[in-house]
Amino acid sequence: MESNKAYLREKYQGLCNYLERDTLGSELVIYGTSALMLAVAYAKRKPAYLVRQFKQPSHIPERIINERIMHTGKISGVQQRDQDTLLMIKHRPLIPIFTSSTRLLPVKLPGVSVNANGFSWLQQCLVGREATFIPLNKGGKKDYIVCQLCLVHPPKGNRLLDVSETLLKLRFAKFAQDLASGVKRNGKYYKHLKRVEETTAEKEAWLSWAARYPYIWRRYNELKAWLLPKEKLLPELVR
Repeated sequence: MESNKAYLREKYQGLCNYLERDTLGSELVIYGTSALMLAVAYAKRKPAYLVRQFKQPSHIPERIINERIMHTGKISGVQQRDQDTLLMIKHRPLIPIFTSSTRLLPVKLPGVSVNANGFSWLQQCLVGREATFIPLNKGGKKDYIVCQLCLVHPPKGNRLLDVSETLLKLRFAKFAQDLASGVKRNGKYYKHLKRVEETTAEKEAWLSWAARYPYIWRRYNELKAWLLPKEKLLPELVR
């Protein structure tokens, strides 16, 4: 036993002495070992999103969806496919080496059914904006990916503005269940969207009642204009 320990200690010391000589061989050993460790780590974790641009839903591994990893991209267009409103996103990986400006990722907003006003609003206010998105679930036909989409608002600020939530607040969409709502980890988010729609409907009903009484309606608007700055009187993303 002692002889084996002495033999291993001798070999280890010999290796250390060899590497300390700063020769070409020692450099090859060091860099080769580092490259091997990097390859093993890549094979184990497969961080494709670091360098690979997502151009279609099949490019997004299930692991990334399960871990709710946030990505960034640019909204390049809006399309209507049957009953689904899709945003075309140009995904920007962390290391943008091989990217394409023509291949776009079709993204469906979660929990909403967008109406005609909402479609026009998406085209006018969102196209060309930078956004962050978290993949939640792939579409049934695998031709789109359901993603929680947020904008940085204001554009140079650091506050994320949820697009689905904003559509519900503007009454440009109705709450609707989809494939991602059946996933347990997304349950809390969909409950929040449903609650936003209910709160907006209650507020709209109260305003409709107040509008029947001109004096109350006038006083309400005067009070709101007095308390809030002018830019706050319009909904977010319409300002």
